[in-house]
Amino acid sequence: MKRILLFLFFTFSFTMQSQCFDCAKNLGGWNGDATADLKKTSDGIYLAKNGGNFGDWMSIYKYDFNCNLVWKKEIDERSLYISKLVIDSQDNIYVLFTWYNAHNAVGPFPQLFSGLPMYPGLNLLKFDKNGNFVWNRSIGNGADYGMRDIYIHNDIIYITGTFYTGITINNQITLTNTVYTGYYVYHPLLFIAKFDLNGNLKEAKKFGTSNDDYTSSEMDKNGDLYFSRYSSSNSNYTHSDIDKIDTNLNVVWSKEISNNKTKNESFYRPTLLYYNPTNDKLYLWGAFYKLVDILGTIYTDPNTGFYLTQSILSEFNITTGNLERIKQINNSSSLDIPGMDGNSFGNTAYLTEKGNELYIFSSFTGTMTFPNATIKSRTYTSGASVYNNEDLVLFKVNLNNFESEFILKSSGTNYYSQGMSTDAANPILFNGNDLYLTASFQSSPLTINGSVINNNSGNNASDVMFYKYKLDASTATGEIIAENTCFNTLTNFNVNGTFDSITWDFNDPNSSSNSATINNPTHQFSSSGTYHIKVIVNCGTDSQTLEKDITITNAPSINSVNPIYACESISGSGISNSFDTSNINSEIIGNQSNLVVEYFDSNGNALPSPLPNPYTNKNEETIIIRSSFQGNPYCFVETNLKLYTIAKPLAPTTTSTQNFCIQQNVTLNDIAISGQNIKWYDALTNGTLLLNTTSLQNGTTYYASQTINGCQSDRIPVLINIQNTSAPTGNASQTFCSSQNPTLDTIVVSGTVIKWYNASGTLLPNSTPLQDGATYYASQTENSCESPNKLAITVSLINTLPANNYAELFCDDLNDGSEKVNLSDYNSKLISSTSGYTFYYYSTILGAENQLAANQITNFSNYNLVVGDNKIYVRINSNNPCYAIVELKLTLLSKPIISIQDIVPICENNTITIDAGSGSDIYLWSTGATTSSIMVSTPGNFSVTVTNNYSTISCSSIKNFEVRKSNIATITSVETKDWTDKENIITIFASGAGDFEYSIDGIHFQDNNQFSALYSGEYTLHVRDKNGCGTATDEVFLLMYPKYFTPNGDGFNDTWNIKFSDLEINLTVKIFDRYGKLIKELIQNGAWNGTMNEHELAPDDYWFVATRADGKEYKGHFSLKR
Repeated sequence: MKRILLFLFFTFSFTMQSQCFDCAKNLGGWNGDATADLKKTSDGIYLAKNGGNFGDWMSIYKYDFNCNLVWKKEIDERSLYISKLVIDSQDNIYVLFTWYNAHNAVGPFPQLFSGLPMYPGLNLLKFDKNGNFVWNRSIGNGADYGMRDIYIHNDIIYITGTFYTGITINNQITLTNTVYTGYYVYHPLLFIAKFDLNGNLKEAKKFGTSNDDYTSSEMDKNGDLYFSRYSSSNSNYTHSDIDKIDTNLNVVWSKEISNNKTKNESFYRPTLLYYNPTNDKLYLWGAFYKLVDILGTIYTDPNTGFYLTQSILSEFNITTGNLERIKQINNSSSLDIPGMDGNSFGNTAYLTEKGNELYIFSSFTGTMTFPNATIKSRTYTSGASVYNNEDLVLFKVNLNNFESEFILKSSGTNYYSQGMSTDAANPILFNGNDLYLTASFQSSPLTINGSVINNNSGNNASDVMFYKYKLDASTATGEIIAENTCFNTLTNFNVNGTFDSITWDFNDPNSSSNSATINNPTHQFSSSGTYHIKVIVNCGTDSQTLEKDITITNAPSINSVNPIYACESISGSGISNSFDTSNINSEIIGNQSNLVVEYFDSNGNALPSPLPNPYTNKNEETIIIRSSFQGNPYCFVETNLKLYTIAKPLAPTTTSTQNFCIQQNVTLNDIAISGQNIKWYDALTNGTLLLNTTSLQNGTTYYASQTINGCQSDRIPVLINIQNTSAPTGNASQTFCSSQNPTLDTIVVSGTVIKWYNASGTLLPNSTPLQDGATYYASQTENSCESPNKLAITVSLINTLPANNYAELFCDDLNDGSEKVNLSDYNSKLISSTSGYTFYYYSTILGAENQLAANQITNFSNYNLVVGDNKIYVRINSNNPCYAIVELKLTLLSKPIISIQDIVPICENNTITIDAGSGSDIYLWSTGATTSSIMVSTPGNFSVTVTNNYSTISCSSIKNFEVRKSNIATITSVETKDWTDKENIITIFASGAGDFEYSIDGIHFQDNNQFSALYSGEYTLHVRDKNGCGTATDEVFLLMYPKYFTPNGDGFNDTWNIKFSDLEINLTVKIFDRYGKLIKELIQNGAWNGTMNEHELAPDDYWFVATRADGKEYKGHFSLKR
């Protein structure tokens, strides 16, 4: 980067060239946005952003190192926000989401937000490197906000956070705060939860005394965690501390940082912890107001601004926790100090390291002094006063002497000319010599290092800045791609892009060729090891350098693995969801270290690594296992893993429904079933395993499986019917003719396998003669189970049958003079019990008495009634000599006939009378009228109900009809196709509410509005309403022309003109010779005599163009003959 320094008035003003290959972006919508986290992966950058609404919500972005967006995942829900994220060695992403204000949310949970499942409170979501969702875990519904972070060490996920009353992690471990009594009284506790990479909870533990608020956390290279906290129990930030907790969740040390004792007018708060792996030190950024006492040393604010805060950078020994170096940074920030609520928009800084320097990104107001520069923030005017804006500042601290050096600051334009613009730093990170910066900025736009970044927000809200600052502007942003990095093989290189020239340096002087000048060379390295590859790219006069370290190693060894067998999940599918893959990684790796194991299907598609346990195969498949050393994924070896499924046995065989008598007291052992190792359950899947001595319940389905070769079959249902046979049914009193000598078999009863008993319970033979007045008791047997209850029947012996006459009235439903009935439907009306009787139907009483076949009605099930009385004589025979003859009189009554059409036309502005006919008893119109006729003046839907009353019933008819408006037509247009002798066409277009018919002579009418095969000439058009509401007329002319004329003065065909042109207003005709010369122009009914300028023209063909008033043209030709 070039710097131009101008010394003036003892301050330094910097003009910085916008660097080549910088990238500068703004992210966000209308409301405020802020960066939640920024992390580097093997091939790019993950940026997590929280937003308001109206345009851009909470999102996760994946960028390559040139700031090109690879993918974006947006969650469209304002009640969610992202806390932090972390990436594992396979580039999978683990993100902490918070569903806040969800205390009253109604389940079931999880609920989907933009396709992602969420539980109330804190959630841990895993995504693969392409942003595809993998799984979710509920961390618990603790406080809706707080210090929260996530780390990975040795394939263990560490989640840190705070809670108030209690938190249940993954529905497994519950942590409670026993001293919490209210939100405003005490403060939260700290928790740490450990998961493996498959989301299995390993451990969780709480820390603290509920007297402190936690602000930040960090992890060192050993997996030890550090936490900063402060106390405000007496309305004063009395002290702050750092805690160290090891990987076993034991507290290693706690160190007090500051203690303001009784200095109530001031406070200090730690805001961000940062671990530097280069020098193994812990750094803490903190902010203070007025003064702070840090381990006995007082640091004071040199400014007098109201509620401006200064900052402290301190360095600690991670082993002892001792403070080693400290530096006051006077940035005079106007921002609030971030607290335990996790607010990232405040007076804090974000740190990263490179070499022996600590890079710090923060913000300031007013004047800020460095050894190499004095900088000033922008100002704005409100009224008569001038105020400072909050600008971004990037500087670095040399870790040899702990001195600071200014690098760059931001500037910009205020959204409101008389309002403050506040730009706050967000996370930063390095990739090589590229420093990626994020910020929440209100400037509209923001300018940083010469790059202008717009702001999408309104109302002075913030956007997210994403900017790449290059420490070495000559370093190209392209990427060196290397493939096949095994020793003794060719390594393939490539740089994407088009350049004037390219020069490779493979840093391998012992090889036969150490350079190349093409984009995609190959090189075989002389030995294993790490090589620093350098590429110089030339574009015009610019020269840029790409650099990359690659590792050349021997290929690892790979152990073969034994096939895995598992029981089929679905019989015949060849698929099992129970393959045990827990030992595969250890079998592959053996005693080797630093190996990466990957899995692929037979088509080369990547599978999860490690494989899920249990694993579900897609078929009897072969999985390809690839092994490479860490840091060298392009040098690998492969082996195969075979998965075999053991056939799932068929379900045992049994009868699906099995019956037992209630008195048997049966158990599962009594069910008839064939199979091996039978097991019984109470559900088709899952359910409870039942003991074979379980008592059977009526109507319950039990499910049985069998087990063969260690594989259990599907379950088969068996429905249990515990038979509790009911008593047979029949009339409790039954009468018989004494002359038939009736027995128990004569009694009419419904049931199966009937048994008879007397009052003392003695079983009686069915041939037992019946006694008048005696009572007999019947049981029935179903499925071999006799009914415990019995039917009691009292017998009466008589000499005739107890039958009676019956009469009924009907309305003729269809009003067609007939009605079909089933005469047998009336049997129960003729005698109280129809059981044991036979019914015969006759047209005369004599026929019934003498059982005359000629008078018998044989079609009694479909007997036709006519209007009036229909008398049928029914002979009832019993199975004994007794019989009876009764009269069945069925009277069919006519319904009123309503002679109203379905559609009744009414001419516009007229009235009509609608008559439902006379002579009926009741009339009821839909208008409410009760007369036989009504007057109607408006169209609409109507109905009338007409009723005739008879002695016991009333017969009604309903007529629904529409009164539809009709009127005289309006001829809207007429289309003609003329210029023929007799093939002309007229098409009439008319509008109106009527039903129209059409005519061209006023005599013959048709429904079609088109007339064809017409001669040329004049026509009068008629459109007539079929309902008599009037006729509309119009005139039309069909034109034609003579095909030749003979201007020889004989009085015949001496001139040429358009036929009927005298009827066509504004018609013009132009006549041309064969060469296109205009000969004559005729107006309307003008004629041509074959001359031009009073000279006769020669016989020939001539052409004409006839133009009508509407601009339509017709072209034709004719002959002049002499």
